[in-house]
Amino acid sequence: MIELSGLRRYVTDRDTARLEADIKFIDMKEACPAETMWVEIDANYGGLLVDDTYDPFMLVALYLAMYNHTDLKIRGNVSKKLYKNLTWYAQKILCDFSSDLVPVKIFVDGFAPTNVTGTLIGTGISCGVDSLSTVYDRFVCEDDPDYRLNALFFFNCGSNGRGTHDFIPIIAQSRCQRAIALATELNLPLVPIDTNLHQFYREEYKDNFLFLSIYACVLALQNAIRRYYISSACSYGQIKANGISFENHDLASFCESFFVPLIQTERTELIIDGCQYTRVEKTAKLADWDIAQKYLNVCNVYSEDSHNCGGCVKCLRTLLALEILGKLDTFANIFDIERYRSQMMNYKIYTVMKADEDVFAKELFDLAKKHNFPLPTRRDCYTLGRQVVIVGDNFEMFADFNHA
Repeated sequence: MIELSGLRRYVTDRDTARLEADIKFIDMKEACPAETMWVEIDANYGGLLVDDTYDPFMLVALYLAMYNHTDLKIRGNVSKKLYKNLTWYAQKILCDFSSDLVPVKIFVDGFAPTNVTGTLIGTGISCGVDSLSTVYDRFVCEDDPDYRLNALFFFNCGSNGRGTHDFIPIIAQSRCQRAIALATELNLPLVPIDTNLHQFYREEYKDNFLFLSIYACVLALQNAIRRYYISSACSYGQIKANGISFENHDLASFCESFFVPLIQTERTELIIDGCQYTRVEKTAKLADWDIAQKYLNVCNVYSEDSHNCGGCVKCLRTLLALEILGKLDTFANIFDIERYRSQMMNYKIYTVMKADEDVFAKELFDLAKKHNFPLPTRRDCYTLGRQVVIVGDNFEMFADFNHA
């Protein structure tokens, strides 16, 4: 059995406020990765943290229990709405996602108060395409105060790297400073949040813990957040056409659109935002926004300054969309454009050859067609082993699939 107990909120000697609970693996072969689960913010924001419900830690603990085929015992109160949805519905979704998971029982002592006290309308800001799209729509374009953003959050919960590598705090700090600078320009408060929930990550969990940790951090702030937008990476069309392909691979893409509504509580509403667009539609929307031109960060290559390298798959994907839109040079200050130009033909070939099987390649292929942007034609491309060969009138070029 996995047991959660000892919920407490306190101020540390580092002037941070911490919400913490003890976790035990009882009569299990696997050792518990840590003795506590915690979420931590600046002490000035300590009142945002709940201290009357185990909701923030129930999600990750439940995933651990389902993976280890054991029940979950919580020695305290949880949200009744969350408890019922996790018991009746959400576990079935998780089991459909991964055959490693089985339904388990959740035992709780009681239920938390349901009074709504929060006034914040928030979202997380990573400065990626998805999060900037949400900020643009729900702040720049929204004028209804019940739905317009009035706070931003930065979660250090695994997306900046896992483990004990020295570069992880440096990367997290660099990304956080970028988010703070963006929030300052928009005149919005930004609350950085740390947690150790990704300490419970194991390689076989894939990246599922990242998303569960984000949801958990939001639930830790139920005293303050009334409505929260979670930026989705997938469009409704992609979910419809490709949802099953994410099974046992990408939890958010597989089920976020219908899983997240089941983990909201009486105090905090969770809204999935961004499914109404494709990725290239988001990029096009952001292309003329001066904030995006200064702060957009999509790179998946870790560096101390978190600069967009221009050569990783996420940079190539974004820059090709911007090139097709005629906006490449407006992002020259935040991307290594020269590196992109040295590799762009390879990625264009990749896009042409993968358009029938890769959703992002298809989006780019269709965008190029819409804007009459020249790409290599399929009749001029063929595969040779693990390479693509493009043959034109006066040249022959090789592009490695693996490179892109």
